[in-house]
Amino acid sequence: MQPVKRHNRNARCLWLLLSLGVVLNASGANIVLEAESGTLTGTTVSTSTAGYSGTGYVTGFDNTGDSVRWNFTATNGLYALQIRFRSPFGEKGFDAILDGATSSGMFPQSSSFTTFHAGLMELTNGNHTLEIGGGWNYYEIDRALLIPTNAPAPPGAVPATLVDPQATFATLMLMRDLVADYGKITWAGQHNSSEITYLQNTTGRKPLIVSGDLIDYSPSRVAFGGMPGNYVENYIALENAGHAQSLIWHWNAPTNLLNTTEQPWWSGFYTAATTFNFATALANTNSPEYALLLRDIDAIAVQLKKFSAKNIPILWRPLHESEGGWFWWGAQGPEPFKQLWRLLYNRLTTHHNLHNLIWVLTSVDPDWYPGDDVVDVVGVDAYPSDKTDPLSGTWQALLARFEGKKLLALTEFGGMPDIEKMQRFGVWWSWFAPWTGDTYGPRASPSATVVRIYQSPATFTLDEANAVPSQFVLSTTASNGAPQFLGTGPRGSAYRVFAVTNLALPLANWSQISTGRFSGGVFTLTDSQWTNGVERYYRLRKP
Repeated sequence: MQPVKRHNRNARCLWLLLSLGVVLNASGANIVLEAESGTLTGTTVSTSTAGYSGTGYVTGFDNTGDSVRWNFTATNGLYALQIRFRSPFGEKGFDAILDGATSSGMFPQSSSFTTFHAGLMELTNGNHTLEIGGGWNYYEIDRALLIPTNAPAPPGAVPATLVDPQATFATLMLMRDLVADYGKITWAGQHNSSEITYLQNTTGRKPLIVSGDLIDYSPSRVAFGGMPGNYVENYIALENAGHAQSLIWHWNAPTNLLNTTEQPWWSGFYTAATTFNFATALANTNSPEYALLLRDIDAIAVQLKKFSAKNIPILWRPLHESEGGWFWWGAQGPEPFKQLWRLLYNRLTTHHNLHNLIWVLTSVDPDWYPGDDVVDVVGVDAYPSDKTDPLSGTWQALLARFEGKKLLALTEFGGMPDIEKMQRFGVWWSWFAPWTGDTYGPRASPSATVVRIYQSPATFTLDEANAVPSQFVLSTTASNGAPQFLGTGPRGSAYRVFAVTNLALPLANWSQISTGRFSGGVFTLTDSQWTNGVERYYRLRKP
């Protein structure tokens, strides 16, 4: 399968929502940058609209290159950027360029001058330049304000539970491991297993999470000759190497593909490539179109059951980037989308009895949220112009909604995210996953950056992860009838075995019953604390 070609969606990747919850108590003076005092390119100072600060504001952002720029000095530290703006003609994208690094944001519609909270910036002692302009233009700038601040605290604990009450033990354990590390370290992930070799050759390490795409199993692709081959079987094999599994599904529309030169059948997941209206299909459960929705979901269930049969949990991320509208499942607005999400959840979980799925929603717009009862993790797909952007505005906005409720993850990124910088900014994604290819994959970032991030204490890679054995067999062959384990793993690698009788207890309450190293790649263990007739759960971890 060829990686899906990405589209331009930078405008909503960064400062889409208000930056909330930042504590502004750092020492140092505010840096006030009045627009009328900046250097203007293609813009002019005006006083026509009341409510501005200073002696005026800057207008005339009409063409590419129109901007206002300030030179200023600062001391070391983090600063919260606030932009006072007016956008009377609707929401407008803008670019903010700090010392040559461009970030994009979106001003909401506002007929009066309003403050936009644009996240955090990191400044060093000395001179700096900030420029605002570009994007969609047709807005007005009153001033920029940089307020010294401290990094927000790491996120609070979230429940180590899943929305599926019948989730398998292995699926619960994956979620519990993610929860245990949340706010402490960020798991390294990667889209497309073909990138693993590059990452290992470049950094000496492998991603802990590997993401695949069930796109070619869409029935309309198969009908046109698409051949997924052994794609799923190859991804199942990755679990034997210790990788956690994530899957997306670029769902080719069930029917009504344009199949033209400009919009061929294999681009049928895009809104522009199909006339299929899923809202109409959902409105009539007796319609042929609704039956096609079920047909497609059932086809994907066949593949997901292959993972379930191997007891492999999946970070399942369907119907992603809905609010962007570029995929057909986002083309009919938020209400039909939420209905489709629930149909997918119920069909897979209840009808097909798939209980190995951790449900990951990729969405930042509250209007598109289908509900706490059908979402385990909230993800962000970000393709910023500046690959070192910490996405602090997006993080803070999501944290304000989901603190203590849901894990937050950077489910796609255009390049290698600067996880160290993100954590300095108080941004603690559960995991990150660069896209694939030369433009948006890890090779889009300098190799030195890739090495630094993969070898950083801030990042959790496969090589540092739990020692998951290739065999972990529970038997009752001991003379006293107690459970006995037989396992194989990396020769000489350390392990610890924990046990508990109540699965609801936090990991800190599990009892360690053994510790050691794989001798010759094999270990055996008998649980001497076992009591006949008492249900007991076990887990194997690397120290």
